[in-house]
Amino acid sequence: MDSQQFDLPKQFNHALTMVRSHTIVLWWLVFLGLLNTVTTLTADTAFSRMLSTLAFVLSICSTPVIYGIYYELIEDIYSSLANIIKSYTLPYLWLLVRMYLPVIFLAWLPLLLNPESATGGHFHVVLVSFSLVYLYVLPFFYFTGKQQGSILLGITFLVRNISASTPLILVVLLLETVLLLVQYNKAALLTQSTYLFVILDFGTYLVASIIDFILFIVLVLILKDQFGNSSSPSSRQDFLR
Repeated sequence: MDSQQFDLPKQFNHALTMVRSHTIVLWWLVFLGLLNTVTTLTADTAFSRMLSTLAFVLSICSTPVIYGIYYELIEDIYSSLANIIKSYTLPYLWLLVRMYLPVIFLAWLPLLLNPESATGGHFHVVLVSFSLVYLYVLPFFYFTGKQQGSILLGITFLVRNISASTPLILVVLLLETVLLLVQYNKAALLTQSTYLFVILDFGTYLVASIIDFILFIVLVLILKDQFGNSSSPSSRQDFLR
């Protein structure tokens, strides 16, 4: 498999055009960002906790739908929103559990074994590291239409194309670093100005979400370049050999 087939500038331009043209997704992200902003502004109230829960549920449930919208646009498939929700939401959530439940246990393991030496920083480092490992898992899930084998396929593809994937990995690392810095400095920023924090938090959330979807589109385009339209079980087995 030739990793030189990665045409990242072309694929990024394609992804950026697709994101910019599908404005309903951008408006939805703005809505979720504003919901988080209101949550911060009404902190330490029952209303804030309710909004925080609502924002979390909406964000988790809408992510597979947005991935599905972009994937079907790439494939020139135009399903109804109801069909996209039905096709992707529950399988995506179950795949997410399978992906991250072992990772979360591994991240908490030092805290369980030695509470005095473990820190929250270790937890985040483990999660970020495995988010890089799973960089291709979700695109493979959409590309093949199956949960079975997607984790192994994604990890294997990333390992085999680690050099070509370096720009994407660096983008994810930079993105995760910015998000962690904002959250670690939340108390200090809130002390200086609540509005300063909510503007920064809203901006980083919106930019991070858009970049995440751009990366997803780029990775699906890479898979299409590598495998064409073939996603049969036999072609996946040939890839793993």
